[in-house]
Amino acid sequence: MINLKKFNSKKVGIYGLGLTGKSINKALDSSGAEIYLWDDSANLRSQYSRSHQVVMDPIKWPWDKLDYFFPSPGLNLNNNKKTKNFNCKKTKLMSDISLFEEGRGIIFPSGKMIAVTGTNGKSSTVTLLYEILKNEGFDVRLAGNIGIPILSLKPGTEKTIYIIEVSSFQLELTKNIKPEIAILLNISEDHLDKHITIEEYRNIKSQIFCNQDSNDYSIICNTDKHTETVSKNKFLSKKIVLKESSNFLDERYYSKNLNAIWETLKILNISNSSILNGFNNFKGLKHRMELIYDTGKIRFINDSKATNPSATNMAFDLNKNIFWIGGGDDKGNDLSKINLDSDNLKRVFLIGSAAVKLLSLTPEVKKPLIFKSLTLALEAAYKAAKKAGGGSIVLSPGCSSHDQFDGYEERGDIFSKTALSLIEMKN
Repeated sequence: MINLKKFNSKKVGIYGLGLTGKSINKALDSSGAEIYLWDDSANLRSQYSRSHQVVMDPIKWPWDKLDYFFPSPGLNLNNNKKTKNFNCKKTKLMSDISLFEEGRGIIFPSGKMIAVTGTNGKSSTVTLLYEILKNEGFDVRLAGNIGIPILSLKPGTEKTIYIIEVSSFQLELTKNIKPEIAILLNISEDHLDKHITIEEYRNIKSQIFCNQDSNDYSIICNTDKHTETVSKNKFLSKKIVLKESSNFLDERYYSKNLNAIWETLKILNISNSSILNGFNNFKGLKHRMELIYDTGKIRFINDSKATNPSATNMAFDLNKNIFWIGGGDDKGNDLSKINLDSDNLKRVFLIGSAAVKLLSLTPEVKKPLIFKSLTLALEAAYKAAKKAGGGSIVLSPGCSSHDQFDGYEERGDIFSKTALSLIEMKN
């Protein structure tokens, strides 16, 4: 447990009581902070109703006396009535990673941090790094945007390696992040409902390098015009710019990021054979180009984690004869960047709040249809694929899931269960 004396008696607001918010609250409560709690979910709020802590609508918080504010990553402070009294000049914005960095090297050994950001491929990159280093006998911890709060980790030793997936929302709140190795994988349009412009989004992503010094490494994959812009910045650290290489390019969805993983592991003196073994043994992630079933003629692929156009375009590139299920909350992204003219795309089945917009963008030859639910869309796609003699039914929405589901995991689980039930009905 992190106990930071500097927060003793400080007034702190925590907005969001999911896994990350709970971990922040636990750390600050043990540090003696005066905490104001809130979550939009009444169920989560009720868990604290009998505690000694204050659960209060943020509108009533003493904002003029609040020292620190920990909003849930992704909370739009510019468009939220409950936080309208927040004043960045009086109250410091922080995240769980901020707290971890406050304690790292002070109340527990600093170890080594590898932080990974980018629009796509973060989770597969950190997972692959974790698996290879774990197999090599390192004391390694995985946390961050992948779903494991960093404050839930037990502090390690000087030899511990913390592998952290960092989103743009987390970077925006974490001004003190200082990884020994920082990796920027790629930048394409995403979350523009919050970040407004791609330039703002790019600048936030590049903050992962801001506090590094000459002892640290900055790895930039120069694969698009935005990462190219970042690569031209001046760095105090050891800057490594990687151009796209054909060395590892194949049908694996994460192959474009293998160069960055290779470079990172070589910094840590991992042998070539161990790295290659790790690449070959990696099974991929759930909800990311996950093959659910193959009948021999029809393949069901769960790519629910594809929540932006560039991720969906990758799915189009890696599959053929596609019966595509797409749509959801577009997050302000330009859906015209989804390659709906792809020769690999045969039919289109749309769901969610972006369905009408996607319908207008889809060529008539793809016979686009709108459905009220994912289940109905999948049933129709399966019927069409059978009629066509086969194909790949691919859920790769290109949109967020929050208009209809609790998250991409629930969306992917419903797709997978429905796919398997359709196969069972046939048998």
